[in-house]
Amino acid sequence: MNFVEFRHLVDAMGLTPEASEEMDRWGHESAPRLKKALLELYTTIADNPDLSAFFEDVEQLTHVRQKQYAHWRTLLSGLFDETYLESAKRIGTVHCSIGLEPHAFLTGYAAVLSKLMRDASQLDGGTGRKGHKSSHSRDVVVDALTRAALLDIGVALTSYSEAEQSKARLSRLKFSNAFRQAFTHSMSELDAAMGSLNQAAGQLANSDPAATADPVLSAAELARSVTRSTATVQAQLDDLKSKMNEFLTATGAA
Repeated sequence: MNFVEFRHLVDAMGLTPEASEEMDRWGHESAPRLKKALLELYTTIADNPDLSAFFEDVEQLTHVRQKQYAHWRTLLSGLFDETYLESAKRIGTVHCSIGLEPHAFLTGYAAVLSKLMRDASQLDGGTGRKGHKSSHSRDVVVDALTRAALLDIGVALTSYSEAEQSKARLSRLKFSNAFRQAFTHSMSELDAAMGSLNQAAGQLANSDPAATADPVLSAAELARSVTRSTATVQAQLDDLKSKMNEFLTATGAA
């Protein structure tokens, strides 16, 4: 996804500058709660052997949590620029590279988002948090947060999918190249064998019939028989070459 496509998606999601600005103001107040939500999430990850295995140590886990906090803060700012896009895409790409399935990412995302949604829903209509003065509108913030979160998930999953497709293309290319090398080597050996066979056929054609092991079959007839056989084998090899080229073209390796 390039930036032009991304901006079209932002517009299609209905994230207006006004709604983004309202979400940004609320996001500053919610920063402590965001930190707490991420801390709880990564504590759960650290306690789960299947998930913690994706991280080298506690320091890396902490670093990732801090990067996630920075990303969420950028998301809540509503400033959907190229910096944000690269951050969102990186999440999908990294998860793909380490083999973390999308469902695991979505589970963690939901844990954080649900806490933010709960916090936003505490805003008292258009006046503020129940019993407190505020300039935030609950409906505007909740709506903007919902749209921004779906946008964020969409970008990350698209990036994950693109990374998966890239890995698949690379695997096909490596396989095709290896197959091509093996095939080329085999063809070279077959071509050499064909050359030797043709040479033998020529020698037989010019040899003394009396020297032929089977006197019924003349050297010339034997040569013609060998020639017909080699022509048949050659036709089969040419057909195999054609099919190989079709395979390479279909896999994008040609």
